[in-house]
Formats: sequence, C-alpha cells, structure tokens
Amino acid sequence: MKSFNFFLIWIFGFFTLLAFDLFVEAFIFERLDWNGTNKNDWFFALWWGVVAVWFFYGLKTLLYNQNK
Repeated sequence: MKSFNFFLIWIFGFFTLLAFDLFVEAFIFERLDWNGTNKNDWFFALWWGVVAVWFFYGLKTLLYNQNK
C-alpha cells in the first residue's frame, strides 16, 4: 500500500475512534448514568490504549514505508 493511502486510512482511523468515543459518552454513558462517575474509567483506559496502539502502529508503518 502506498504511504499516502495508508496515511489517509490512519487519519480516518483517528476520526473513527473519536466518533466512537463521542457516541459512547453521549448515548451509552448517559443511558447508564455513568457520566461523572468512576464506572466509566475502564472504558477510557481501554480507549486511550487503543488510540496509542493505533498511533504507534501507524507511525511505525509510515516510517518503514518511507525508508523503502
């Protein structure tokens, strides 16, 4: 895959993760009355972990493809 195409998919992935987070915060947590409580901490820890993995995977892939 070309670096530019991968970069677009990588950026789209960040927007997808953000949209998922906003959906969960706006609808799911409101429905469960979890906003402002400690019950949703596991979600944010997991979500930031996924964001970090997505970031480092994409960065590694872009740097590897740039050096080819």
